[in-house]
Amino acid sequence: MRNCMAAGLLALLTGACALDAQTGIAVGAGVAVAVNDRDGDGRLDAAEVQAMVERAFPPDRLTGGFWEGMRLSLTAAYWARDLDGDGRLSAAELAR
Repeated sequence: MRNCMAAGLLALLTGACALDAQTGIAVGAGVAVAVNDRDGDGRLDAAEVQAMVERAFPPDRLTGGFWEGMRLSLTAAYWARDLDGDGRLSAAELAR
């Protein structure tokens, strides 16, 4: 999984001069979904988003109110992108 993320980021960085900002965001959103989509449905559900946030800010290592607030804020920011309200996030929703 880390190799997939690294390959996506390398492609993004090496091709950045040929990409406009919106294309770069779309590529990054696609990589985020591909790496974190555990059930393979092409979207992130609540458990997948939670796992993604906890990998970024592990609750067993980053404890206390600040870090809990960071995890809650990041999770809320992801769900603010759920434009159709279906409880799943697509790469297109993340890129907006």
